[in-house]
Amino acid sequence: MVAITLAIRNVWRRRERSLLTLVGVLLAVGTFVAMVSLAEGMYQRVSLELDGRAVDVYVMPNTAAPLPTGPVGTIGMTSDTINTGWIGRIEAVDNVADVCPIIRAQWTGKKGMIMALGVEPMKWRVFMPALKTVEGDTNLKPGQVVLGKGLAESEGFSVGDTIKHGQTSYKVAGIVEAGAGFQDYFAYISWDSANATTDGKGASELWVRLKDPHRDKEVVRKLEGFKIPGVKIATRKDYLGAANDYIEYAWYLQFAISAIGVLIAITAAMNTMLMSTYERMREFATLRAIGAARTTVIAMVVTESIILSFVGGFIGIFFGVLGSGLLNRAMIVILQLSFPLASITVPLIAEALALSIFVGLVGAAIPSILVWRIDIVSGLRWE
Repeated sequence: MVAITLAIRNVWRRRERSLLTLVGVLLAVGTFVAMVSLAEGMYQRVSLELDGRAVDVYVMPNTAAPLPTGPVGTIGMTSDTINTGWIGRIEAVDNVADVCPIIRAQWTGKKGMIMALGVEPMKWRVFMPALKTVEGDTNLKPGQVVLGKGLAESEGFSVGDTIKHGQTSYKVAGIVEAGAGFQDYFAYISWDSANATTDGKGASELWVRLKDPHRDKEVVRKLEGFKIPGVKIATRKDYLGAANDYIEYAWYLQFAISAIGVLIAITAAMNTMLMSTYERMREFATLRAIGAARTTVIAMVVTESIILSFVGGFIGIFFGVLGSGLLNRAMIVILQLSFPLASITVPLIAEALALSIFVGLVGAAIPSILVWRIDIVSGLRWE
């Protein structure tokens, strides 16, 4: 308690210097929160999206990226397709319960690009059981479109409105909600409607549901034995893992950018603590002379550094939340997204606080070594 009291007193005594350190830390933590929230949000949505699907095996073109949504470099961005003639052979494989062909298309909305999914009316709710009807008719009739609730709200559509894609107009027949992933930001049309707009070029992806999901690798081996040209086949676990690899690269890039701010914060914290330590050498020596242990004196230095960094990090989280909102809007405009991307999660907040404490510990490292090695007699004579 003595060390904590003295540390707080010294922080307050050097208010201007302490403020500069706080600013450095809050900028670093704020940048970290804002940047990483983009990858965090993408990871969260991808995980929730795939968990909301009753799909055990994916068959997709080799050029497709294993991400479930539109303009962010995904399946919807490849022009390659799968011949639907393979569906019958896949359905005949032992342990296969059902196969659902998917056509992905990008529509131009009022505020951004809309990801549209063409699915068979009798199968889409089976393969996406998380979807619940909010209002209207959700039976996917030709010439009609069903919107996710998030998409309807962001684009300002309601039941009865008309969406035009190219020369084709679709009437909004219903609205659905899943409360997870990207499903709330998709537009859903019937397979026949989607197939007509693509001139019957084939499926963008085949979703396979198994009777026994635990035997998914066995089914994958059988499907690979068909040697379907230009496709890759993945289990649910492999698909999620491949998607997460893309997200990890994004996370590393964003972390690398925010690391610059972290290094600046560490430098600021260390500079402040070094100056404070040199100014108080006589004080430390006096404490040692009257019986204070080395650990007590070092605890003062470390506590002071952590207090500054933690408070700066705590304030920085609020700035990070604001920055995350700005980045989110920028990404929506630049990439023409129809869904929010960034997400502030509890783990991200915990990582930000841990980062601020880490900055404080590193900033106190060299000053602690100086204090540990201080000679009492030399310290008492320090000018």
